[in-house]
Amino acid sequence: MRNSGMVRNLLEQGLFTKEGRFSSQPAGHLLGKPGLLAVLAGLLLAAWYGEVVIVVVLGLLLSAAGLSKLWSRLSLVGVSCQRLVSECRVFPGEHIELKLRLVNRKLLPLPWIQVDDEIPVGFAPDVSLTPSSRPGFGCLSKSAALLWYTGVNWKQRLDCYKRGYYPLGPITVFSGDIFGFYPRSITEPMIDHVVVYPRIFTIAQLGMPSLYPLGETTAERRIFEDPIRVIGVRDYSPHDSRRRIHWKASARHQNLQVKVFEPTTTLKVALFLAVDSFRHDEPQSEEDFELGISTAASVANHLMERRSSVGLFVNSRLADSGQPITILPGSSNSQLLDMLEALAKVTPLSSGPFEEFLQTERTSLPWGTSLAFILSRPSPSLMQLLVGLKESGHKLLVLQVGDPGGNEIEHSIPWHRIGQPGDLMATNSEKMK
Repeated sequence: MRNSGMVRNLLEQGLFTKEGRFSSQPAGHLLGKPGLLAVLAGLLLAAWYGEVVIVVVLGLLLSAAGLSKLWSRLSLVGVSCQRLVSECRVFPGEHIELKLRLVNRKLLPLPWIQVDDEIPVGFAPDVSLTPSSRPGFGCLSKSAALLWYTGVNWKQRLDCYKRGYYPLGPITVFSGDIFGFYPRSITEPMIDHVVVYPRIFTIAQLGMPSLYPLGETTAERRIFEDPIRVIGVRDYSPHDSRRRIHWKASARHQNLQVKVFEPTTTLKVALFLAVDSFRHDEPQSEEDFELGISTAASVANHLMERRSSVGLFVNSRLADSGQPITILPGSSNSQLLDMLEALAKVTPLSSGPFEEFLQTERTSLPWGTSLAFILSRPSPSLMQLLVGLKESGHKLLVLQVGDPGGNEIEHSIPWHRIGQPGDLMATNSEKMK
């Protein structure tokens, strides 16, 4: 589930793109246009009165300023910057390698050059980052001196501890003349995104009624037969496949016996995460919200491993699009990846009341789809809606995450409380409420 390729973004010649923003600021007022005009006036006045020493000093100053100005203007010409990211999709606790490469492709040497790359502060906890204008971000600064047609590489390990959708960049490159009179910079909106998936916890024997109504159930009619569920044997007939012969039973009965499999059908499951049911104004609220997202990811992974058809619906404004999640039930190889990536981009911002979201999205679900709800503190109107769905014959289950705060689930609805990650691995049926 990891992308082994390198994610490459280049700042090409000029070697920078047209979107790059150049900036140049003199080191002092004297080196600005008014100051240089004043120096030129002093030079002419000193020459008029024959002050040779003053003429030489002011002439050298003007020459140095002109040379520095020209050097500064050419400093970023022929310079390319490249960012390489080893992985762009990871799980919490994993790390990625960020590589910055800077190349000077001209004859003019650069006595100093600096690269600032904006990264999330938590990605490099052991590195001193320079302040950034964006909250939660800092600038990873690297500097060097480059001769003609040379380059330099820097590597930095970035630790990804928390679920999210994180941008890397923009990149700002600073350089200038040898004296530092006219520093010059360019900011390039070169953005890479790192997707940190939610944590997935093992659900070996979750304290809920098997997987019913969330997975495979016995069919009333023989639609399919599950080859891993043997319920008996019978006499062999010429139409039976030899693969179905039960050799031990045949030896025991002294007659060919074949396995009889249990007829099953795999139900479609729709996972609904109610973002607006979580409180976001309490110290524990962020942990409960992340646990809710991990619960959705864990249940989806658990069901997909059992070949169930799973969909995901979340009334959140995603970090990249601002739209809610609407992934219809499916069982393709990419279905789980799509759901994990969508959950990585979930934000606490709600796209609207969950009741309206549920009423809209469930109309697009296939007939017979089981409903699983992941929420924290349901409103009275949501409880009425869930009870109505149960009474109308829908198969549903509620996973209540965190402290309910007095918002108890109606006892007629199958539900399970998730107070900590260990509850997802509960094997004791007493944990069922």
